[in-house]
Amino acid sequence: MNKQNTQHSQQRIGTRFASFVEKHPIWQNPLLQGCANNELEIDDYGFVISQHFYYSRGFTRLLSALMMQCDNDFYRVELSHNLWEEAGEEEQENCHSNLLRRMITETFGLENPDQTQFRDYTVQYFNECLNYLKNCDLVRAAAFLGWGTEGVVPRIYSYLFNGLVAKGVPEDELLYLSLHMECDDEHSEVIEAIALDACGGDTESHWLAIEEAIDHSLTLRDRYFKKLYEELQSQPLNTLVGQVMKAQPYADLTQLSGLYTHVDSQSGVPLYKNSNDQRVSFEVTRFNVASEVIDPRLLEIPVGKRNEKHRHAHESIFYVLSGEGVVHVGDKEITVKPGDLAYVPRWYDHYTANTGNALLKILALTDYGLTRCFANNTERSYRQQPSNVAV
Repeated sequence: MNKQNTQHSQQRIGTRFASFVEKHPIWQNPLLQGCANNELEIDDYGFVISQHFYYSRGFTRLLSALMMQCDNDFYRVELSHNLWEEAGEEEQENCHSNLLRRMITETFGLENPDQTQFRDYTVQYFNECLNYLKNCDLVRAAAFLGWGTEGVVPRIYSYLFNGLVAKGVPEDELLYLSLHMECDDEHSEVIEAIALDACGGDTESHWLAIEEAIDHSLTLRDRYFKKLYEELQSQPLNTLVGQVMKAQPYADLTQLSGLYTHVDSQSGVPLYKNSNDQRVSFEVTRFNVASEVIDPRLLEIPVGKRNEKHRHAHESIFYVLSGEGVVHVGDKEITVKPGDLAYVPRWYDHYTANTGNALLKILALTDYGLTRCFANNTERSYRQQPSNVAV
């Protein structure tokens, strides 16, 4: 036993292949980047983690598949200890799947995680992992589950943990995540030792097999995370589409507020303003009407000033209420006066200059309620001074 532990400390597979793991595309996965950039909401995390519950509650099956491949009694005992820890040791309520159940219920308000509607791609991801472990050789199985799975868990869970803490979730509610961030590296060492033992201490002749297994594990997870992220991005849009497809009113008019407002800055809500020494000075006000897609704003630009050049996903119709100016769209210049309409297509650079002798006031009708359903299309995403966005 000591000899095996000494040998493992001298040549750790995880260290040998760390640079290979570091360069894998999974670390650019949009779900992980969304966590890091604080783009996900609490409900988004709830969806992701409740789907992950399917994998978590079945993880002992993955360990058992590796144990089935292993002939060494010492390592089977080590794997048995891992299984014992997963099961909560003497306290069944503290088994890892139960810790996750509590977290899903307490943090996200989902009463029965076991009755979650698990997506087909969630079930497929787990089955692909299990089938690989059952049908490959011991070197690949250990590399897949060791460095390709357990070895990256602390880093992956840190994205979820830090993202949730940034949203104000108390750390003591995230015990499932923090526990795995602390202990799974030790688990991966055991499994890596199994791979090293299966190689007979000769990783050179098994180099490609180990890299193939690590890459396969990370690629399966990367693909799964992309599916989760794609659904997160489509959920708000699907809600809008569903309401259109029903072909009937989605709400009771007597329960709706915001059917009427007066168009002036005092009646609306401050959205954004900016000014600098390059003639930029303007304010934008949003109106809280009941529309889902159409998002009206009031743009006000003082005499001799303009707003900042910018572009965004939503298209806009400008209706000039007062004043005179020029709307610059790409290389086009549109001279406008009261009563005029101007159109700004999606993703074109544009800005508006006040060329008259009075405050230029423009009612901008946008479809921001639609485009905000897509990733990274927030008010702050296209402003020169994101910190100035008020709502």
